[in-house]
Amino acid sequence: MSRVEKESETVEFKRQWTDRALEDLAAFANTSGGTLLVGVQDDGTVVGAVADDREIQRIANLIAAHLGITPGIRVVEREGRPVLEIQVAPATGLISYGGRYLRRVGSTNRDFAPDELARHLLERSGRTWDGLSSEWTLQDIDRESLTHFARLARSRLPHLDPENPGQTLQNLNLLIEGRIKNAAVLLFGKRPQRLFPLAQVRIGLFRGTEILDSHDFQGTLWQQLDGAMERFRQVLKVRFDIRVEEPSLEGLQRREVWEYPLEALREALVNALIHRDYTYPADIQIRMEADRLQIWSPGELPPPLTPQALYGPHDSVLRNPLVAQAFYFAGIIERWGTGTTRIVRLCQEQGLPEPEFQNWQGGMRVVFSQDPYTPERLRRMGLNERQIQAVLYVKERGSITNKEYQQLTGVSKRTASSELSELVDKDILIKTGGQRGRGTAYRARIGRIGQ
Repeated sequence: MSRVEKESETVEFKRQWTDRALEDLAAFANTSGGTLLVGVQDDGTVVGAVADDREIQRIANLIAAHLGITPGIRVVEREGRPVLEIQVAPATGLISYGGRYLRRVGSTNRDFAPDELARHLLERSGRTWDGLSSEWTLQDIDRESLTHFARLARSRLPHLDPENPGQTLQNLNLLIEGRIKNAAVLLFGKRPQRLFPLAQVRIGLFRGTEILDSHDFQGTLWQQLDGAMERFRQVLKVRFDIRVEEPSLEGLQRREVWEYPLEALREALVNALIHRDYTYPADIQIRMEADRLQIWSPGELPPPLTPQALYGPHDSVLRNPLVAQAFYFAGIIERWGTGTTRIVRLCQEQGLPEPEFQNWQGGMRVVFSQDPYTPERLRRMGLNERQIQAVLYVKERGSITNKEYQQLTGVSKRTASSELSELVDKDILIKTGGQRGRGTAYRARIGRIGQ
């Protein structure tokens, strides 16, 4: 018996046609499209299928009646046997079968969770969550927030009149048939959490897995931003860099240097507030630890963006364009797609490692680190586990010798020399000491690693 490719997110096998195949076709249509091969067993063995015109027409009619789509059906020959190849493209709307909405995950079909279904319906309809009408009216607008916004936006919207909320929101495309849109609730509503309880920022201070302190910041998006930034100033360490511009008291310039650049943290938090998925049942979570700070916001990067693309120039994909527009008018963001590169640059200028951008646990995570040599970073640099163990040893002890490397990892002297030399070549360690190996030690190239 011959075999074909494995089942996957876009390929499904069926030994023979049964109505169960309609579930697979619906899941394909709701995801990225796919191909159903009839006449192939689950293990990929080709057994052949009934492939006359009558059978093809019967299957096409079943698909049209139950799913409302027209697939491509053709007979292909696999190892001398006829196989029905049924191809389905991604649907413009959602396809249900038997009252269920299915999506393809790996080689299996899964039901959409309620929140996933809501997001998917929005995406397929071409609408955005922040543009939907809420149940609130102009009576729920906080005049003070609108006045605050008008001050921020004066240079870009000089004729904005906060005394006329209806006209102002109409001009900002935040009002529809007397009701304010979701974006307006977040930006200018009276206690938006009454309507959207998880539209908030949570900051926790951790020591290992122990939570030392936790604060929730609510209110409008402007209030959440200001509250979180104030919390950073309360908790983060700061030192003062004194520079002498000229030999006088006036020539002394004092500059605050925070553990992490506050402007980079602000940029990352603004991105989280603007781009988070507000249909996802979670809040923005900021985790502060001894040597790193993480900002996680609900919703992974929307395609075609990838975490790697954020390190360079990239197009901006706006999940909440009305919210983003308000932040632009307020002068808080400048150009689309430049915030992440600015975050990277600010960290580099302070001598910190580049932040890590990750799709993680259903959301987008930015990790700021004080330590350029965490195990995760070292693995990405191509180091093996012995070399990682050695670098961690240097972090704790300050240096390592060839003999200590052998004792630590159990390798031969020759292997230790080779692997230590590789660490030198990668600019992680520097070789110091005497001639012919006597007194030779390997230290961190940038001083004590992690400082």
